[in-house]
Amino acid sequence: MIKKITLITLLSCLCLSGRSQSIGLLDLINLTSLKAEQIDDYFISGHSFRYHSNQVQGDYTIKHYRTFDKSAPAEEVITGQGIKIPSGAILYTASYVSANPKYVISLLNQTKSVGLKLSFQGADEQWNIYIYDSMLYHVVVKLNFAQTAGTVDVSQKIAFTQ
Repeated sequence: MIKKITLITLLSCLCLSGRSQSIGLLDLINLTSLKAEQIDDYFISGHSFRYHSNQVQGDYTIKHYRTFDKSAPAEEVITGQGIKIPSGAILYTASYVSANPKYVISLLNQTKSVGLKLSFQGADEQWNIYIYDSMLYHVVVKLNFAQTAGTVDVSQKIAFTQ
């Protein structure tokens, strides 16, 4: 009986201490095509991110959402960045920033499952850089050499009508 209680307690503690990344690559891809209100609704609907701050840059309102788990490395999603193309449409970017390299590596591994092709792999003074492309999206993954931080930027290549 004591062995069972000990085992159940141990398993419960492991489940509580285990934490996975809070967003997947498909979620980031989907965020590029949502309106600002829809993005707010997405994060309100029970995801691990909460609104943190915003800033206005020209015509764009860039919003920052952060995880609220104080015991885990910070994760942040940034939305609202974009590039206006000659037709007047905007190609949006969703960015993910984490201090946990495992989360960035997980997103890097997800690129294959969503049909993105590696178009560049290299490095600069600080980052390992991986660039993936599809007909619709451009993804840049950066992981610093010290493996203490990483970013994933997902950009639209084609404007979707909203």
